Amino acid sequence: MNNNSILLIDPNFEPANSANLSLLVKIGADTFSYAIIDNEKKFVYAVYDEQECESGYQKLNERLKTDAYLKLEYKNVKVAAHTPNVIFVPQELYNEADVKVYSKYFVDANSNNVYVQPTLQQAFNTIFSLPTSIEKVIDENWGENIKLQQNAGLIELAANIKEDTFIIDFTVGSFQLIYVKQRQVAFTQSYEFEDIEELTYYLLLIVNQLNVNTEQTAVKVCGIIHEGDEKWICISQYFNQTDLLVLSTNLDTNILDDMPAHYYTSLLALQQCG
Repeated sequence: MNNNSILLIDPNFEPANSANLSLLVKIGADTFSYAIIDNEKKFVYAVYDEQECESGYQKLNERLKTDAYLKLEYKNVKVAAHTPNVIFVPQELYNEADVKVYSKYFVDANSNNVYVQPTLQQAFNTIFSLPTSIEKVIDENWGENIKLQQNAGLIELAANIKEDTFIIDFTVGSFQLIYVKQRQVAFTQSYEFEDIEELTYYLLLIVNQLNVNTEQTAVKVCGIIHEGDEKWICISQYFNQTDLLVLSTNLDTNILDDMPAHYYTSLLALQQCG
């Protein structure tokens, strides 16, 4: 482990039983994390998280060479990855018969495979592709897998929010934001920032461009943020209601008892994605 990573593991975890377990992998632009879960027993056996990576894709390759837990056989594997090739298509405009047509809106229009990620609320579909090299790594190591876009877990959580809300998931140097308006996801985007001034700039840019009523919009935050730190203070200057977003789940997360409960909200929320 290095200074930017942590591995939490239950002392009773038996790698030999991994074929009955699920692996959740989340690859951000600057982070890499995974969780090992028993869906039948509703138990979290392990969580690994590494912040401030030069590249989440590069870290995936490195961990696959050194991390024995990633090489185990699993009942199912979900991989949620950062990608610039993503658009969100309202259900009423979605053409299931010609999904490939949406790739013309990607940063890289020459994508080999285009994936469709429906949401619980069925209001829109997430259409995305992954870099060919990363797609190859994922398929070579986990023959059976479900590929998801990085914020898939947060989007599922957004389906349960009834009021206008910003959901913000922080890493050390970036944040993923979802704007829920009138019970629908109205906007989602990822940003990298170097300091509080840059974070403030992005928040105000989003508020102004989307004409957000900050007095009537709540903020729910998760990831690397704490009540009273400079990120929290920054948000509280512009919004009246800021709360921590903790996953409501029937999973036994005893191994996380010594960690802030909101750190791994977006990772564990991938369990809800199909």
